[in-house]
Amino acid sequence: MQELIEFIQANPDPRELKRALSVKIVIQNYKHSTIGNILGVSVGFVNKWKYIFIEQGISGLRLPSSQFPVPSLY
Repeated sequence: MQELIEFIQANPDPRELKRALSVKIVIQNYKHSTIGNILGVSVGFVNKWKYIFIEQGISGLRLPSSQFPVPSLY
């Protein structure tokens, strides 16, 4: 849980933050529908990121680093 809290505190990307917050709130035993209402996401979103976190940990919550490759100018 501490690693998740540190990730949340250090994370500037709103997509990763929302993923991590949904997982953190699930761990605190809130209902998925309540989490969805709080974060403005679907129950499916909460389930998806909970299972990815269980399987992959923090790295599963991160955006792919090569999502938008920067073209070389040279």
